Amino acid sequence: MRRKLERDLNRVHDEPMIGLIGAVSVMLGGHSGPLGLVPDFPAEGVGATLPSRYYIPPWTLETLVNELLATPKARGFEGGGTRIVRHDRFEVLKMISEMVIALENKEDGLYLEGHDIFTEMGRIAQRQFPWQRGLATAPILYRSMLLFGTGAAASEFQRVAGLPVDAFAKVGAWLAGALQRRDWERRDTDLAEVGITPAQREAALVRLSIPLATARAKARKMRAGRRHTAYRPSILRDHPIIAFGEGGARLRSPIPELITPRFTSGLYMDVIGGGGAVWTEIGERFERYCRDYLVEMMPTHDIEGEFDYGPKKARSRSPDVLVSQNNEIVMVGECKAKRMSFEARFADEPYDSAEGGYDELAKGVFQIWRFASHVRRGLVPGRRLADGWLASVITVDPWLSMARNEERRVIERANAMADEIGGIDAVDRRPVPVSPIEDIEYVLQHGDAETLLDAIRAVSGGEKQGWILSMAHAARIDEERPYPFMDRIAEILPWWRTALPVNASHR
Repeated sequence: MRRKLERDLNRVHDEPMIGLIGAVSVMLGGHSGPLGLVPDFPAEGVGATLPSRYYIPPWTLETLVNELLATPKARGFEGGGTRIVRHDRFEVLKMISEMVIALENKEDGLYLEGHDIFTEMGRIAQRQFPWQRGLATAPILYRSMLLFGTGAAASEFQRVAGLPVDAFAKVGAWLAGALQRRDWERRDTDLAEVGITPAQREAALVRLSIPLATARAKARKMRAGRRHTAYRPSILRDHPIIAFGEGGARLRSPIPELITPRFTSGLYMDVIGGGGAVWTEIGERFERYCRDYLVEMMPTHDIEGEFDYGPKKARSRSPDVLVSQNNEIVMVGECKAKRMSFEARFADEPYDSAEGGYDELAKGVFQIWRFASHVRRGLVPGRRLADGWLASVITVDPWLSMARNEERRVIERANAMADEIGGIDAVDRRPVPVSPIEDIEYVLQHGDAETLLDAIRAVSGGEKQGWILSMAHAARIDEERPYPFMDRIAEILPWWRTALPVNASHR
């Protein structure tokens, strides 16, 4: 299957094929602008989903672009000594995409000969769920800017990138919009009207774009080896725009939807080298965001942050979030801002490849259990846990989505931590699901405090244990509540309302 795919990809002209992929990607996203560029793609295909024959999964298109860039051209290709694959028909793209899917299915079969289905389900969730939830939403934008685009992180970004975060985001927003309306954009477009200088534009493009020749070399290196095709690194996550022509004069994006993640959640790639001070501040901002969000969306409950307790010589700290009603704690939350590495998402053995990250989750579970033990033993004055109290570790990334094997090992590690200090009884060791903040946002925007607690209760035991929170929740899609921090976005990015194509919802 791989040889069959490569026989087609090594006879493709890159720029027009990337233009075709970009046009189809935009149309599948619901935009009709590129209709005239693809003669055999009808209006009924715009916004197509399963089971339409015009639907191609966006994650498949992303894999296809990377395989196209990583595949060497056939001998004699540049001199016209071989037949070429057409790049002006949807049916050609559909055929090649089906080859990619067929290859991945064959590789799935080989992988499952030595692994169980639950590890594979976790990898599938990491690959597909972000696309299904949406990559450009108001919550993602605000959270990303708050965590990675303010304070010490913003200073680190300006140091390494040579322009402010808001200018970088503005250039990204302009390109995300422009490349949904046109198949390519001029690199030297004058952005003075939106307050961007040529120097700022070029500094932003260093991070957003990559020349074709460099992209091909980097893709070959990134995707070398025997890793499953679906789970190889994607160059589009680093550089969602490919520059063609002399001096990179023509900017094309094979999947324009990936531009927004690069200047939102992808900012962490630029600030990751900032050291402990930057990451300590990011963690504190995430804890504050979680508390502020719950205050806005759970007005029927009291929300409290962490506090110190205990004797002066043996002080302890409570978990980051306590949700109370009628003077009883009904939910305990611990916030973890550590980002997932690529290996944690897609390695054959995720836990072994990112043990430090999973141990941080185990620490969060342990911290909740220790606090419960202290409350039970009367060591936390004025605090009482309700019967049937709930808990959750709240994360920035979806660490344990559908990843039952990794979840089991996290709990084993937490139990080892608890055993080591003693005093934490079985009654204290309640189930603690690990839930990404995006899931909690979804549940609360399609429900209320009680439905959130019901969802946490459901995934903590019984038939729905291990489910994703939003899947266990009885969502009221037609009664979606507004995102409470819409006005705060403009405090960080004053121009965002008119320039950035994001949705206020999670759909």
